[in-house]
Amino acid sequence: MSFLADAALQQRFVDALNANEAFATQAAVFDGAIQLEVDDDCLWLKIYKGRVIDHQTAPSPFGYTFKLHGPEASWRMLLSGERLWADLTYPGKRRFDDDPRLERVGELSADIRIEGNLVEAGRLTEATFELAYTLRSVAA
Repeated sequence: MSFLADAALQQRFVDALNANEAFATQAAVFDGAIQLEVDDDCLWLKIYKGRVIDHQTAPSPFGYTFKLHGPEASWRMLLSGERLWADLTYPGKRRFDDDPRLERVGELSADIRIEGNLVEAGRLTEATFELAYTLRSVAA
């Protein structure tokens, strides 16, 4: 089980998101669900008018608008501050300390992937940044 399976962390995260004014502003006109997946663990967040109004640890029968998923190792890089949200979610390689010959230039992969309604995910770019950094602050 990953860090996301911790019920106390989930509640702190939801409470912190609901206290985050920047998140509320960026998600003010969103009525949908964002699903976080860390390995096999899931946290489904129902968001309405910038607030998390429901959450659960299993996918909803109604699905999600979009999901953010990746291996725990990638999420831990976010939580530790080793990598930024943009580094983990936007395709492309930004660090070449493990590739001094630059053989992987142009590689288009992401450590944490966004799937589902990419139009809505794009519209909520700033909200997902706030979500990610709120998660980092409560998981620290």
